[in-house]
This record gives sequence, structure tokens and C-alpha cells, in this order.
Amino acid sequence: MRTQRLLCIVALGLSVASCEKIRDAVSKAKHAMEAKSTAKGGKAGGAQPDPLLQALVDQTAEGAVFRKDLPFPEQLQVKEDRRLTFEAARIVIKSAIGNQVAAFTGTRYFTTRYERAGKQLDLTMESAGFTKPEVDKVEAEKAAKAAKAAKPKPKVEKGKSSKSKLEQAKAEQEAAIAAAVPAVTDELSAIKELTGCQSRFVSDGKGWKAVHSDDFKLAVWSRNLEPHLGAIGRSAGVLPRNYWLGKRRLKPGDTVPLTGEALALLLDEGASGSLVLTLEAFEACGGHPCGVFSVTGNYRQAGVTGLDGEVFDEDISISSGKVWLSLVYPVVMREQFETIQTLSSGMRSGHSSMIQGSVAVAITRSWKPAVATTH
Repeated sequence: MRTQRLLCIVALGLSVASCEKIRDAVSKAKHAMEAKSTAKGGKAGGAQPDPLLQALVDQTAEGAVFRKDLPFPEQLQVKEDRRLTFEAARIVIKSAIGNQVAAFTGTRYFTTRYERAGKQLDLTMESAGFTKPEVDKVEAEKAAKAAKAAKPKPKVEKGKSSKSKLEQAKAEQEAAIAAAVPAVTDELSAIKELTGCQSRFVSDGKGWKAVHSDDFKLAVWSRNLEPHLGAIGRSAGVLPRNYWLGKRRLKPGDTVPLTGEALALLLDEGASGSLVLTLEAFEACGGHPCGVFSVTGNYRQAGVTGLDGEVFDEDISISSGKVWLSLVYPVVMREQFETIQTLSSGMRSGHSSMIQGSVAVAITRSWKPAVATTH
């Protein structure tokens, strides 16, 4: 009995030691995963700021000033990735011959590159389009195959045509009418035709003018962007924003309400509504020292021009979001929002459309002066 009891004690001791080892192993693994996650997050957000930009930051123990006093670089390279992910949204396309209504889920994306050299600005659409979730593509293919298989083949009697000339003419007319109304998927994916297009604009000191192109598609795109290039450039960060934070030092926890002209900090001039920014932290984004703000609120804008040249009105409610504002120049480096949006537009083809639903917005910008920035 004594031997058995001794063996039990030893076994129990080994069991406790084993459990402690397991706990230690799990703890080490957890810490390793957390460290890896932190490193990954830091890398994605650009944990290490560019030394030249960091040297320009005005920050003390009382907080940081979001500077707007430095000369804005006129030699710049900016790359912007913009993605709007719609979740069970509703699109209505109206035309003279009827309306189309459909629900859809997918991502509308633009990747654009801006290169500014003084009074010359080149805009290149590196990629643009609309992607649907893979599961939707598979289901659509299955439905198309099933419909094709279930479609009865017309019986043709000898000596008789399958359709009279009148019926055939009517069918051709209906097909022409159907073709005149753009399909919902076409309406969202037509922007892919802009991939690879590049437009050049020059400034006369008052505005930006498109350089003439013999390519019809490029000329139309440039002409549509021309009157709105200032707003597009300010949004992308290749041009400075007209409105920025004041000289007040901000520290984490401080709030900044945006109404009236102050909305131009994030939006086009002329926007209405109310937003509230709360400073959460200071960190680098793409090597650029920034203040990270949470954002909530709602706003409206009329006559906004998209990167495809389409003009639309928007009514947007931000349930949650974040923005990364530069500590050195009036530039928004990154935007991330969960929104409910209503977008309305009158298309150049004479039709009009409205998109309404839940939209996740993700915009990131790479901002690099072409020449060294000095204090």
C-alpha cells in the first residue's frame, strides 16, 4: 500500500508538472501570437515613421499640433487604393422604357496613381472594376446552366417557319429595347474599362485643364474630371486641403466636432451634416506620422465626382469609422468606415440610378515627396 501511495504521489506530481508545462507552453504560444499579430498590425499601418517627416512633427507632453504652416510639396507621388464593399445593397436603374431593381453584394474598387510636378498633374487609373463574392459567381453560373437546360427547343414543321415575320420583328424589337437598358452588373462593372487610362492636367493658377487627347474614351474621361480635379486632388492628398485643424494641441481623448465649413476637413466644400472626431492615438501610416481619430455622424454632399467621372449625390451615415490625419501636412492618409449610404446619379447615357444599403469604405494612400522635405 505504501508503495502504491508513493507511486500515486509521484504520478500526481508528474501530472501537475505536466499541466504546468502545458500552461507554460500555451502562455508562450499566446504571447508569441500576440507579438506576431502586433508586428503584423504595425507593419500594415507603417509602425516606423519616415525620419524626414517625423523630424517635422510638433509634439510635446501636452499633445500634438496638426501642422498646416509648412510649404506643401509640389513634387509628389501618391497612390490611392479605394474600395467600397456593398452588402445586400439595392440598386434601382431608371430609364424612359422602364425600371430595373436588384439586390447585390460586391466590391467596387479603384487604384489610382497621381504624379505631380509643379503645375503638371498626371492621373493614372491602374485598376478599376467591380467584383462579386465567389459564392455569388458560382450560383449565377449554376442558375444560367439550369435555365439553359430547362429552355424548350422550338419545334419546326416541314414547310413552315418557326415564327411569322410579324412575331420575329416583335421579338427583335423587344431584344433591342432590353439591350438599351444597361444590366445591373454592367452598371457596376463598366468602370473596368478605365483600367490603364492616364490623363494629364496642367494648372493656369486658377484651375486645372486637361491636355488634349486624340483617344475618344480618354478625352471624355479627362473632360468629366477636369472641373472637379481640385477636389479629387485634395481628397487624394496630392493637393493640400483648404481646411485643417487649428493650432490647438490635441491629445488622446480630445474631440473635434465638424459642422459647416469645418466638414471640409474630410469632405468636399459645401457638404452639410455633423461629424464627431475623437483622437485615439498617434501612429505612423505608410511611414507618415499621423493622429488616429474615430468618426461617427452623418452628412450629405451634392455633385460629387467619382474617379470614373460620374457625378452623384450622396447621403451617408457613419456608424463607426477611423481616419488617419497627417501631423505634418493637410493630408488624410487613410479612411475606414462602416456606413449606410444612398447614392443617386444621372448617368451620361440618359438613365439615372440609385444605390442604397450597407457599405464598408476602405481607402489607403501612399504619399511620397519626389524631393527631400526640409524644415
